[in-house]
Amino acid sequence: MLNQKVFGEKLRNHRKRIGMTQEQVAEKIGVSPQAISKWESGECLPDCFNLKAISDLYKISTDVLLDTETNGDIDAVASKIEQLGTEFVWSVTNQERYHINLRQELGQDLWTMWKGIYFTEVGNRELQEESKKQGNLRIIGSFGTKIWDDEGIACVIQSSLIQKLVPFDQNIIEIIQAISSEDGQKLILALQCDLPVSKQNLIEKVNIDVFRLNELLLLFTENRIIEFVSDHSPEKRGYIISGHCGITAYMMLSAMHILSKKHYTVSQHLVR
Repeated sequence: MLNQKVFGEKLRNHRKRIGMTQEQVAEKIGVSPQAISKWESGECLPDCFNLKAISDLYKISTDVLLDTETNGDIDAVASKIEQLGTEFVWSVTNQERYHINLRQELGQDLWTMWKGIYFTEVGNRELQEESKKQGNLRIIGSFGTKIWDDEGIACVIQSSLIQKLVPFDQNIIEIIQAISSEDGQKLILALQCDLPVSKQNLIEKVNIDVFRLNELLLLFTENRIIEFVSDHSPEKRGYIISGHCGITAYMMLSAMHILSKKHYTVSQHLVR
């Protein structure tokens, strides 16, 4: 059953989120400011037409506005977010958008959604807006280190993981050195996560001595940085970034990108 008081509070919060007064909202949707006040106090509800107008103005679905049930179970909340994400993917893939860039478009949309959740975690609206204005890097809270960079980097490292880290052995050091070398970087940057690149194409793209290329390919495949895909048609066989340890290579190159930047802002917020 719809809780009118909770519904009103949601209306008020979303109005404040977009920085509008009751009078401005009333003018936009064609009602009196008193009506907005009554809706937000929970005295009465907007009709279906005004609800749709509010939904469009606040850029939030009517389903979300009308859902006033509270649930303190974080697993239930996470499950609901997953369900919404699944429905989002379903809605997009059923709109005759079956083309080669579909997954990339979905990724971009979900990236934008994730960014919205990220900023909300600050827990202080003024601080949240200031973070958005500041730009590049952010470190938030004792939970761990969180990085957001609008050029395409997002990273979360929990404090509990940091406490488990131990010094690397020589084998890991050699792999890191190989990835960080000029030839290693060329090879990683020539590969993708979803589309295999053939050995011949790699030779043409990376401009690395064939003996050195073979050496890197062997080292990286043995350590699951990359993998060879052979269960496709001959023209689609080749190397891709591994779903196991391959992300390590991208993380290292991303870290090098951050270190090479001359100007960036770091803001720290402790969530109490």
